[in-house]
Amino acid sequence: MIHMTLDQLKILLAIVEGGSLRAAADCLNRTQPTISVAIKNLEDELSLKIFDRSNYRNQLTPQGKALYEKAKLVLGQAQSFKDLAAQLATGEELEVGVAFTSAIPVAPIINTIKQCKIEFSGTRLEVYSENGMGPLDCLDDGRASVLVIPWIQNIEKLESMHFMNMRFISVISTDSPLLRKYDVVPKAVMKTHPQVVISGRKSSQTSYGVLKGGDQWRVNDFQTKKEIIMQGMGWGSLPEHLIKEELEQGLLAQIHVEGEVTSPDIEFRIARLDSEPAGPVAQRLWELFRERAKYTPS
Repeated sequence: MIHMTLDQLKILLAIVEGGSLRAAADCLNRTQPTISVAIKNLEDELSLKIFDRSNYRNQLTPQGKALYEKAKLVLGQAQSFKDLAAQLATGEELEVGVAFTSAIPVAPIINTIKQCKIEFSGTRLEVYSENGMGPLDCLDDGRASVLVIPWIQNIEKLESMHFMNMRFISVISTDSPLLRKYDVVPKAVMKTHPQVVISGRKSSQTSYGVLKGGDQWRVNDFQTKKEIIMQGMGWGSLPEHLIKEELEQGLLAQIHVEGEVTSPDIEFRIARLDSEPAGPVAQRLWELFRERAKYTPS
């Protein structure tokens, strides 16, 4: 039976990477004879030669090279094991998921997550960008515990706090004859022109800004939605920050439709389940979002 130890593997690496027994002894604060005996015992246990000692300097045999590469992996895994144990002892989560609605500006989200990662480098942070109320799906299936979602209705199972307000604008290509014919387009006319809408997810039964009964294009991301509208293939509401340049360049124009089909401002809130206690990392992330909200324009 082989009784190889991690200490023997550390000595093997120190000899190879230091270039000599003396260098390994200095690195590990051992005596040179101790290093020599340890590596000889390892060779005896494995019944093979790790080093070729026929030259002035010990050189790895072909078998020794293979063992050296494997030893690096084993020691790396052992260190990961120790790091994991230390993290578990502190009570920190191994991973925390954050899900946000893709319409929102990404920079405030990522900057907040970045700060949390700096403070808790051992925790893996999973980030999900979803459509509409799609982040709720990430919450339901356990992928995310912190959400950034449009607050278009109260959701009793969640506690939440304000993050930012965002304006959606109904737009159409500036080449559309509707802009020249109408100041306010009648609903009956607008229903004959395809509205480009974001496909809902299983947990998102509420649609906002959608003209009921009208022709529709259904897409799954805002960039595609914007491009379809710019190509003159439809109309729809888009976040103001995504179309600022296109409005300034005259590629898109705001269109006014009879009745209210869009909300001028939609509140986005940070949310989490109110029935589950947060771990230290998720709690810190929550606090960082609270701080970020103070400096986010509403």
